[in-house]
Amino acid sequence: MSLNDSTKSKLIPQEVIRIKRDGGIVSFDALNQFLSGFLAGNVEDYQVAAFLMATWLRGMAAQETADLTTIMRDSGKVLAWDYPRNLVVDKHSTGGIGDKTSLVLLPLCILEGLYIPMISGRGLGHTGGTLDKLEAIPGMEVRVSAEKMRAMLDRFHGGFFGQTDEIAPLDRRLYALRDVTATVESIPLITASILSKKLAEGIGGLVMDVKFGSGAFMREKSDAEALANMLVATARRLGLQIRCCLTDMGSPLGSMAGNGLEVAEAIDILKNEGPADTTRLSIELAAHMVMLARPDSDFDQLCARLHGHLASGKAFEVFADVISAQGGDRRSLEDRNWFIKAPVRRRVELPSHWDDGAVIESIDVRRLGVAIQMLGGGRMKVSDRINPDVGLSALKRVGDHVERGEPLAEIHAQTVSDADAVANLVAAAFVVVDPTTTVPRENLVWKVLS
Repeated sequence: MSLNDSTKSKLIPQEVIRIKRDGGIVSFDALNQFLSGFLAGNVEDYQVAAFLMATWLRGMAAQETADLTTIMRDSGKVLAWDYPRNLVVDKHSTGGIGDKTSLVLLPLCILEGLYIPMISGRGLGHTGGTLDKLEAIPGMEVRVSAEKMRAMLDRFHGGFFGQTDEIAPLDRRLYALRDVTATVESIPLITASILSKKLAEGIGGLVMDVKFGSGAFMREKSDAEALANMLVATARRLGLQIRCCLTDMGSPLGSMAGNGLEVAEAIDILKNEGPADTTRLSIELAAHMVMLARPDSDFDQLCARLHGHLASGKAFEVFADVISAQGGDRRSLEDRNWFIKAPVRRRVELPSHWDDGAVIESIDVRRLGVAIQMLGGGRMKVSDRINPDVGLSALKRVGDHVERGEPLAEIHAQTVSDADAVANLVAAAFVVVDPTTTVPRENLVWKVLS
């Protein structure tokens, strides 16, 4: 059953719930009335919770998902820029352990003439947030006004910003309910949540890093691909250029995970001294962002030029300029060791019975994220304070050969008891096999959809 699009009369909330419960399609007007009533306090939380569960069970048609995205976008302020819309581009990741690519992407894309109003989020659960990493830098201010954002784009072509209360307020209200009603995993709801915020930024192009694997929100590759397909279809309906990169989170990204540690590793990458996997993924994602703005570019040549920005030191200088303009202490960026200062370090080594070493067959990356969370580097609830110094370093990847006595990871903790509490969890995350076994490396970017 569907409601006629011309219906303007007041609709009782339970009728919207019933239509979705029975697998029907709710019109734009009815959905807008229902959700606007929720924001205004005229529709109860429990009624919206029932609608969310019905959506989780029944799904949404393509147009319904686009309608929900539009309503969420328009629930607050939609930013507008004085630049050509195709040059205003952003990136979003579904989250992973050690994913610090946003810190690298922004200066790379700025050097290619793009404008990047990067509105990022905080971590909750086992995955870290870009804002938490940035706030490990002394003095860094990410909560800025729209006027400050505009000034940053005018002067530097970009900046790192937190979501303000004015942008997509309906998304925050709905997410709070999804989090406590076991409806977070609904693909239409995820799609609307991501795209509504990005569309409210006033961007013309978006690169999505949709992760799958043991450390990802979507563990199964098929689920990640389904989400990517819906993101692409919905973005197209709403006039947003998009590329979705499906990337492997079967290993941590880079060798460091934890907020301050990831800033240190981002500095390494920006100085062309970082781990190959994160450097390569950062360059490829940045190349896709530039391709959205300049689709006639040659991808391989573009990747080579982006790598040149790292090798020349220009990318680091742009990063430092942006951080300094947002109050961050530029001097701390000059020495990456400033961000490696946890008082307790504990190596988690290959067990002694592996005399000839071993090869890492698989990693439960989510366990590593939970260990960081337990150390104080992540949140159990939104109001928790984060310790930026804790985390893991020297992380191995699937396919790595490890010698006896060599660490699988190194714990950075505030206290000895904290390190003791997570040591077994970290060790149990790694499955190792005989050193003669051939274990294929992950293909970081598995597929690109556009």
